[in-house]
Amino acid sequence: MNEQKTPKVIEFFHKFFITGVFSGYLPIAPGSWGSLLACIILWFAWPSLWYYQLLIIFLFYPIAVYFAGIGEKYFGHDGRPIVIDEIIGQAVALFMAPHNIITYVLAFLLFRVFDIIKPYPARKLEKMHGGTGVVADDIAAGIYAVIVLQLIIILLRRWGGGWI
Repeated sequence: MNEQKTPKVIEFFHKFFITGVFSGYLPIAPGSWGSLLACIILWFAWPSLWYYQLLIIFLFYPIAVYFAGIGEKYFGHDGRPIVIDEIIGQAVALFMAPHNIITYVLAFLLFRVFDIIKPYPARKLEKMHGGTGVVADDIAAGIYAVIVLQLIIILLRRWGGGWI
C-alpha cells in the first residue's frame, strides 16, 4: 500500500501547534517550556469568569487530543517535542486562579511537579492509546494542581493577610 506523504505546509502547521509554537524543540525541559507558554497565553487571554474558563478547557481538550494523535506520527507516543498536552494541562491547573503572578507561578510549579511524578491514575492514563493517552495524564496533573492551588489560596487568604 502506498502511504501518502503529508504536504510540507500541513506538516509545518501540525508541528507548530503540536510543539507549542516550536517550544517543544527546546533541548532542556520542553514540557516546562510548553507550560510556560500556556501561562503567558492565558495571562493575556484568560477570561475571568469560571464558566468561560471551563468552556475553553472543554473546547480545547478535543483539539489537543487530535493534534497529540497527529504528533505521534512525527514524534512517537508522547514524544518530547509534543507539548500541546502541557498547554491544556496548564490551563486546567489555572482554572479559577486569581489573575496575579503568585498564583500563576504556584500553578506552574504545581502542574510541573504533578506532571513529572504522575501520581495515580495519571501514569495509567498515559498508557492509553493515541492522543487521548498523550493528553489524559496532563489533564490529571492539572486537576491535582488546581485542587492543591485552591487549597493554598484558601489557606493564604485565611492566614496570610489576604495578599493573594
